[in-house]
Amino acid sequence: MPIAGSSMPIPLGLLQQSATVTTRTAGQETSGAFELTASTTYTVRCFVQPSSTSDSAIYKRETGTTQITIFLAPTTSTGTNTGSIINHIATITVDGVVYQVTGEPLNLCSAGRVYQLNVFRET
Repeated sequence: MPIAGSSMPIPLGLLQQSATVTTRTAGQETSGAFELTASTTYTVRCFVQPSSTSDSAIYKRETGTTQITIFLAPTTSTGTNTGSIINHIATITVDGVVYQVTGEPLNLCSAGRVYQLNVFRET
């Protein structure tokens, strides 16, 4: 399925999962503390690829971090550009697991067909 103005198709056959992107906004309370509030959710097709896991002891408590790479379709189910809605404080839920975004989405080959995003969760 090519996008208008380009002959390069979107690899929809690889994007078999669904992700819920929750955009968040940062604000400052009257006390001066910063708070994050959820504002809008979007649904986008995706493919999840495990990257790495690690364990560590923090304050005498064992914790683990799972990092994955998510490949996202260029538009959400409502037609919104995926790359424009995700920032470093957004969360992404795939199969009921909530991941924190670690950076901005990477527009692979600058072609606007697939976005790559690194995310993590702590256990």
